[in-house]
Amino acid sequence: MTAGLDKLLAESAAPEQATLRFQQLFEDQDLRRQIENLPAAGLAELVAVISISNFLFRLLCRHPEVIDTFRQPIDGAVSSADSEDFTALKYYKYRELLRLTRADLLTSLDDYPALLDGLTRLAETVLQQALQLCRDQVIEMPLCMFGLGKLGAAELNYSSDVDLVFVTANPDEYAGDYDEYGKQVIRCIRQFSRALEEPDVDGFLYRVDLKLRPWGRSGPLAMSVDETEQYYEGSSESWERFAWLRARVIAGTDSVSYDLGNDLLARLQPFVFSRTFGSTDLERFIKIKSDMTKQRQRAGSWDVKVGVGGIRDIEFFVQMLQLVNGGKHPELKTTNTLAAMRALVKAGLLSADEAGAIRKSYLFLRQLENRLQMIDERQTHHLPDNEAERRVLARSLGYANTGSDALDAFETELERHQTLARSCFERILPEQITDEENKTGTISK
Repeated sequence: MTAGLDKLLAESAAPEQATLRFQQLFEDQDLRRQIENLPAAGLAELVAVISISNFLFRLLCRHPEVIDTFRQPIDGAVSSADSEDFTALKYYKYRELLRLTRADLLTSLDDYPALLDGLTRLAETVLQQALQLCRDQVIEMPLCMFGLGKLGAAELNYSSDVDLVFVTANPDEYAGDYDEYGKQVIRCIRQFSRALEEPDVDGFLYRVDLKLRPWGRSGPLAMSVDETEQYYEGSSESWERFAWLRARVIAGTDSVSYDLGNDLLARLQPFVFSRTFGSTDLERFIKIKSDMTKQRQRAGSWDVKVGVGGIRDIEFFVQMLQLVNGGKHPELKTTNTLAAMRALVKAGLLSADEAGAIRKSYLFLRQLENRLQMIDERQTHHLPDNEAERRVLARSLGYANTGSDALDAFETELERHQTLARSCFERILPEQITDEENKTGTISK
């Protein structure tokens, strides 16, 4: 190995692991030639990736041709896909994920929203292609797919579930055999879910979560626009308002499907953004906060998502302000957390300085979440108890170059952001609130 490579390995997140992996790659003469011909920037990115990501190292071993991606410029954009089957679609997903990981390891917090957007666009492309591969090309089959949660917010992480809800055309608006149409929709959704979740040696596409649909797991896999609207007109579940706050149309089997989705979103606006709130509404929101508190208390290792001072604290703060004030401030009707923070400033509900500090803490925690999931593409949010593993995370986040111990520097910064996130959670729905404050939507102090 050259002196330049030795220096890169020594400065990587996990020097010993990276060195062993390079030795393994160098055992293949063709691979060695490809690596030695990489530009300096590409070589540095390769070291950074294999020092932390086990699943992407395995990808490079199985598909050495993807090393060519280290010759390409990196950005948060996602290339188009035209996959003829699910094997090709899976290869596309992991090739793109490797490129996004290169960007992630070099992206500053200020630019991190583009990375979250890139991960979302990748999922959208895969979901759109997968739906087309599963649809019946013979019969007319309008079917709209909504993304909720982080997918709907365009803030997906490395190993998120994709929260989906499917909606069909109304019976009086469908010209063909409605019963056959309904059966084909169910077959399509089931095939779609199986294909996305089925693992093989190369991995899987995405875990699909359909339980946010009406009636959850006991409900039908898809309902018409009218049926869906009627369900939410009668719903008293406050968590469903949070769910649809971040709903977007992700894919459809035809152009009509997108019209169905946009129609339903417009119909559900009064359900999500009520202009008035009574004591019952307040009690339901307080119960959600109470349930979150109990969940935090059950956690073992600190959880970057739901632990005290974690991501959910900031999301709950922002989303509550959106739900309570969105009826009067249309600019708050956005699915994206960062866009909502900007809108809260515009509406006079947060100061610019306040929003800037919350934004920085949110992005820090989201980047940490992605580092945890980047290792094995597992849906984990727990900060490891093992000091050596935390040190690898700290070095991967750039704390090896701070002039002090990487782990100490990282944990000091983490504590600062946890404190801010916790303060956001504690500000929402205080124990004492006056009727006048409730009427005006002022729930943050």
